Amino acid sequence: MNINFKKKYNIFVVFPIYKIFKKQELYFFGRDNFDYRSLETKNLVKALNSFIVGDLKVNINSIKSANLFTDFSIDKILLQLTNIVVDVVVIDTKLSPIQQRNLEKIFNIKVIDRTQLIIEIFGLRASSKEGKLQVELASLNFQKTRLVRSWTHLERQRGGSGFLGGPGESQIEIDKRLINKKIKSINKNLKKITKTRHLHKSQRDKKSLSFISLVGYTNSGKSTLFNQLTNSKVLVKDMPFATLDPTVRSFKLNGNNKNIIFSDTVGFISSLPIELINSFHSTLDYIVDSNYLIIVHDISDPKFEEKSDDVIKTLKILGLKNNFLKEKVIHVFNKKDLVEINRDIFIDNKYNNYFMMSAINISEIKEFSKFILNFLIKDTKNQLKKIS
Repeated sequence: MNINFKKKYNIFVVFPIYKIFKKQELYFFGRDNFDYRSLETKNLVKALNSFIVGDLKVNINSIKSANLFTDFSIDKILLQLTNIVVDVVVIDTKLSPIQQRNLEKIFNIKVIDRTQLIIEIFGLRASSKEGKLQVELASLNFQKTRLVRSWTHLERQRGGSGFLGGPGESQIEIDKRLINKKIKSINKNLKKITKTRHLHKSQRDKKSLSFISLVGYTNSGKSTLFNQLTNSKVLVKDMPFATLDPTVRSFKLNGNNKNIIFSDTVGFISSLPIELINSFHSTLDYIVDSNYLIIVHDISDPKFEEKSDDVIKTLKILGLKNNFLKEKVIHVFNKKDLVEINRDIFIDNKYNNYFMMSAINISEIKEFSKFILNFLIKDTKNQLKKIS
C-alpha cells in the first residue's frame, strides 16, 4: 500500500491500558492518564491527514511476548475490524518487532505502534535538509531490528518516513549492512551541520549575544509567542509538532543595545520515543547550546502540571543540569485568558522565574519583553558577583 498523505486513510486505534506498571514508563499508558492520552493520540493520527474510523480500549494484565494481547482481546479487536474499512491499525504503545509482525499476520492489515506514528508525523513535517536527515535516521534506527514488508525508502533514496508505503504485500528482508552504511552516512552529514552550528555559537559568544530557546509541550503556544516576540511568521497550527525544524531570529529588546537570538524548537510530548531523542540530538543541540530557556506551559490544560514535568524530564535527558534549570529558565504560563481557576499559589511555590500571560495579547508581550530584559540584567549581575 503506497501512502500519499494528500489522501486520507482509515485508521483504527487500539489503546492498551496497563494495569500493572513494572516499568515506570508504562505509567503513562495506565487508566489514570487515559482521557488526555487518548485525546493526544487521536490528535497525532489526525495530524497524518487521516480518519479515525474506530477505537478500542484493551486492558493489559500481563504482557504477552508474542502479540501483546490475550486471545480474548485479539478476538475483540478482530470483531471491530470486520465491520469497518481499515487501512492501518495503530497500537498506542511500543511494540516489539515480533509483536508487530504477528499482529499484522493476525489482522491482515498494516500495524504501526506509537513510535512509528510519531516518526511518520516528523517525516511529514520535516522541511530542511537537517530535519529530513534526522527523520530518516530515526526511521533507520527504529527499523534496524525489524523486517517490515513495506519499507523501501532506501531504494528510493528519499528522506523522511516510509513505513506505510511499499511494493505490494511481499516480505522484504532488509539488508542490515545497507542500513548501517546509510546510518553512518547520515551521521557524517549531521556532524558537519553540528560543526557549523558550533562555529556560529562561538561567534555569538565572542559578540556576547544571548541565545534563548523556546521549548515546551507541543501545542503550548510557543510558536505564537515566538512570532510575537520576533515579529515572525512561523507556522502556528492547532496540531502536534506543527514546528519541527528550529527557527532562529535576531531581536533587539527595548532598553538593550545588543540583539537577542531566539530559537523556536520542536514541541515535546508524553512518552517521547527514545529513537527520536537520539536521532534529533543535532536539532536539540539548539536547546543544549542555549544561554537561557523560555519554557512555555499551557495553563489552560487540566494536565499542565504533568506535561510540565514531562518537559523537564526530557530536558534532563538531553543533559541540562538542575542548576541551569533553576537559574537560566523563564517559565511562561500561557493562555491565562482561558483559565477560570486561579493557580498563582501553586506556581509561586514551584517556580522561581515565571510570567503569566496570553501570547495573543500585545500589551502583555511588551511587558514580557521587559521581564526578559530584567531577567538577563539580573543574571549578568549574579555572574559578575560569582567571578569577583
